[in-house]
This record gives sequence, C-alpha cells and structure tokens, in this order.
Amino acid sequence: MAAAAAGGHIQRLRDEATCSICLDYFKDPVTSPECGHNFCRSCLIQCWGESEAEASCPQCRERVQRRSLIPNRQLANMVELIENLSVQGGKEEERNGGVCEDHQEPLKLFCKEDEVPICVVCDRSKEHKHHEVIPLKEAFEEYKGKICSRLEILRKERKEILAYQADLDKESKDLLKLTETERLKTVEKFKELRQFLEEQEKHLLNHMEEVEKEIAGRRDEQLARLSRKLSTLEKIIQEMEGKCQQPASELLQDVRSTLQRYEKRESPGKPLVFPPELRNRILESSDLVEDAMKQLKDALLFRKANVTLDPDTAHPRLILSKNRKGVRRGGKHQVLPYNPEGFTDRPCVLGLEGFTAGRHFWEVSVESGIEWAVGVARKSVEKKGDFSFRPEGGIWSVGKSGGKYSAFTSPYSSPLSLSWQPRRIRVNLDYEGGRVSFYDADSGAKLYTFSGASFSGETLLPFFCLWVNETHLSIT
Repeated sequence: MAAAAAGGHIQRLRDEATCSICLDYFKDPVTSPECGHNFCRSCLIQCWGESEAEASCPQCRERVQRRSLIPNRQLANMVELIENLSVQGGKEEERNGGVCEDHQEPLKLFCKEDEVPICVVCDRSKEHKHHEVIPLKEAFEEYKGKICSRLEILRKERKEILAYQADLDKESKDLLKLTETERLKTVEKFKELRQFLEEQEKHLLNHMEEVEKEIAGRRDEQLARLSRKLSTLEKIIQEMEGKCQQPASELLQDVRSTLQRYEKRESPGKPLVFPPELRNRILESSDLVEDAMKQLKDALLFRKANVTLDPDTAHPRLILSKNRKGVRRGGKHQVLPYNPEGFTDRPCVLGLEGFTAGRHFWEVSVESGIEWAVGVARKSVEKKGDFSFRPEGGIWSVGKSGGKYSAFTSPYSSPLSLSWQPRRIRVNLDYEGGRVSFYDADSGAKLYTFSGASFSGETLLPFFCLWVNETHLSIT
C-alpha cells in the first residue's frame, strides 16, 4: 500500500513537471506573468510561429506579451530532480513490478481481458482463470508501443491545429487589413462625391443668382422708363384737364401747341420687359442638374485612372514635370536621342498606362493652355509626319485653337458652343461601349461624345497635344 501511495505521489510530481504542449518533461521552462502557466520555450516558439509581440496562452487563451516571458529556474531544477526520481522509481518497479493489494504478491503478469497487472495468485483465481494472461514485461512493451504510436498521431494532430490557428490568424489579419483599405477607399470616394455635389450645387446656385440679378436689373430699368413716361403723361393730362375747364376764348388760345404736345408724346406701347431667351436660361438649370447627375453616375460607374506621361513618346519640344503629371511646350527642341516611339512633327505625348477594357476617366487642367488638344489615341497611332487628329487616324479628342473650342470629328471639326472657358476637362473612356466623352470637370456640363467606335481589342492611351509655346497641361 505504501509503495502504491509513493508511486501515486511520484506520478503527480511527473504531471507537474510535464509541459502541456509536448506532454514531456519541461525543457528550458518559461512562465507567463499574465496567467502563471509554464511551457517549454521551444514549444511556445513553435506554437506561436512568426506572430507579433502579442500572442495567447495555449492553455487558457489569455493575451500574452512574448517579451514578458520569465525563465523559471526553480521549475527547471525541480524537473531535474523528478527525472532522477522517475529513473530510480522505474528501476525499482522493474525489479519488483509492484505488489498486488489483495495477495501482497509481485505484479508479474498482465490480464489482457481486464487490462490490469495481476500476480500469480490472481492468475489462478476464478476471476482470471479463463483470461489470456501474458508476462508483465511483454505487456509493457506491447502497450507502450500502442501508446507511443497514438501519441505520435495526437502530436501530429496538435501540430495541424496549431498550423490552422496560425493560418487563420494570418488570413483574418490580411482580410481585416483589406477591409480597412477598402473602408478608407469608400470614405475617400464619398468625400469626392460630396465635394462634387457641393461644387455642382454652388455652380447651379450661382447660375440662378445671375439670372435673378438680370431679372431684377431689367425690371428696375423698365420700371424707371415707365415711371418717366407716366410722369410726362400726368403733366399732359393735367394740362388738358385744365384746358377743358377754361372758357372758349382761353381754351382756343394757344390750342395748337397743346395739341402738338399730345402728338409728340412718346407712345407707351407694350414694353418687352424680359426677352424669351431669359426663360430658356432659367429652364437651363434643369439641364445643368441632369448633366451633374449624369456625371455623378459616371463617377460611380467609371474608375479614376492614375495617368502619367510616357517620356519615350514626347515630342522634343515638350518638357515633362518630374512626377510626369504635367507637360509644357518650350521654345526650342531639346537635344534627345532618337526614339522610334516618339512624336517627331506634331508636339504630342501619350500616357504611359494603357487600357484594353473597362470604364475609366482622368481629368486634365487646361487653365494655363493657350492652344491644345486632349483625348484618347490608339497605341499604334502614327507618330511621324503630319497625321490626322480625327477618329480615322486613331485619335478621339477635343481642343482649343484660335480662342475657340472644337471636337476633332470626321470629316470636319465640330465647334463647341461654350459661353465659358473650362478650367479642367474630364475624359471618359467606355472601352466596351465604344464611347469617348468629354466634360467640364467643374460644372459637369458635357462638351462632346464620340460614339460607335470599335477599338478592336487594341490598347488605348491618353493623348495630349500642345500647339503653342508656354502652353501647360497637367493631370489632376
């Protein structure tokens, strides 16, 4: 009994000295100050992998700082003592195999039926008489092999679960990072939409305010004119009423001049207070709202392209900015090595990024441009000689020349009737739809649309041309 009790104490000591991850004696044990659990240092490193400074306790899942782990020297010493005791106890058990509690005989046999160690007396008893009994040492080797094989499976399963945990943690972090990126994109997109709506509202309200001022000005001008006419008429009426009250001798005296004042008076007529086109300007607000809604819809359907300029295609007179977002025309040719992709006669440059599908847009500041053209061109567009700027030449563009705006259509240019000078041009490319549209980026007013184009799977590039020195264009 005493031996059995001693064996139980030793087993409890073994349990206390065993790592819950590897199920073996602690090796270089460390303690988590957050929860007080102990593990082998190498087991924690394998369990956590390449995680960040903060991880979780494999036993209680409490958050643990990796840098806060404390080496447990006392536990390491205790493990060494327990290992020595286990070796001595194992040798003792090998010598006597334990003692039967019922018969006080050594436990040298093993009953495979009941799976318990027994003594020779138990083997002859009725309880085990017909059971298969083998030597204890033989049973020890057999069952130890079974346990070890199962232990290997369990350790493999644990390793797989830890790997799944690491993969899950990594994937969740990646997805959360992606979600945050998309959230910021959404916030920025709606910020742009709100800014666009505010600009459109301001533009339309300014338009209406100008119409209101014109109405008030015309009204005041006409009222002043009518007031002057009314004052003149009041004087003539008063004079004639006085004449009517006079006797014949007085009435007929100087009657000719009285009648002449009547004849010479200005006829009031029917004043044209407000011209018909003013009503059209008022109703034009609805068209501007429709244009703004169309541009807003395009902003949702079209993706803003990050356009930069391709220096290999630039004409020698064109000077690109360092970020390749701007271009200006200088006064003389730059000395550059010959490039077969560069424009030689027309002062043009193409965008670096091409499009083979989808809906895209970009905006070009033309405020500092004197004479220019912007649009879209096929990658295979002619770059040598005096080529056409029109769709049959592989270019869809609008521009300004001689102070007038035009779309370069076939066979002749189409004038753009603009009562204002756009500061920024928005270029919309609908590849599958075969359309290239141009808008005033500030007001949302549509300038022109090329439709029915077939791009035949070819790469399309942003197109820019600067005809006059010191003209400057920039991509916003």
